[in-house]
Amino acid sequence: MALEKLVNYLESNLKVALLAFISAAAVALLAMRILLQDWSFIFLVWNLFLAWVPLLFIKWVWEMERKQQAPFWLLMVYLSVWLLFFPNAPYIITDLKHLRAVPENMIWYDAIMIFTFSLAGFLTGLYSIRIVHRIITKRWNERLAWLAIVAAMVMSGFGVFLGRYGRWNSWDIITQPGALARGIYHSLRDPLAIKHTVTFSFVLMLLYFAFHIFAELKQNERTHRYF
Repeated sequence: MALEKLVNYLESNLKVALLAFISAAAVALLAMRILLQDWSFIFLVWNLFLAWVPLLFIKWVWEMERKQQAPFWLLMVYLSVWLLFFPNAPYIITDLKHLRAVPENMIWYDAIMIFTFSLAGFLTGLYSIRIVHRIITKRWNERLAWLAIVAAMVMSGFGVFLGRYGRWNSWDIITQPGALARGIYHSLRDPLAIKHTVTFSFVLMLLYFAFHIFAELKQNERTHRYF
C-alpha cells in the first residue's frame, strides 16, 4: 500500500512537471517572438497563468480530500471555485483569432506559438478535470462523476463564449455580478452562444474521454488489472 501511494505521488508530480515543461516551452517561444518582432502576444502569459489556476487549486483540494474528507458544503464550494476558473484553460485556443493580424512573415511561427500555449492550456484543463472526476468518484460513485463532468463541460463551453465574445472574466462574478447576470441572460438567447457552447463542450468531452481512457489504460498496465 505504501509503495502504491509513493508511485501515485511520483506519477502525479511527473505529470505536473511535464505540463510545466510544455508551458515553459510556450513561454520560451513567446520570448523569442518578442526578440524577433514585438510584445503584441504578451497577454498569452496571463492566459496561461489563468489556465494553471484551476489545476493547482483542485490538486490542493484533492490532496486535502485524500487526508480527510471536507464537509459536503465545503466540497461544493471548492468545486464551484474550480468550475469558475476552469474555462480559462481551454479558452487559450480562441486566441488563434489573433493570427488574422499577424504579418505574413510571422504567420507560421505565431501559429506554432499559439498552438503550444493552447496545448498547455488544454492539458492542464484535462488533468484538472480528471482530478475532479477522481474526487467525485471517491466521495460518491463513477456514474455521478460522469454526470458532473458532462455538466461541467457544457458550462465551460458557455464560459468560453462569455469570455471571448462577452469579454467577461472569472472574477466578474464578484466585481460586477449584476452586469454579468445580464450578460448571461442575453447570451442564453443568442443562437451563436448555443452553437458555440454545444460545439466547444462536445470537443472538450471528446478530448477528456480520450484522455481518461488513456490514463486508465496506463494505470491498468501498471497494476495488471486487465489480466
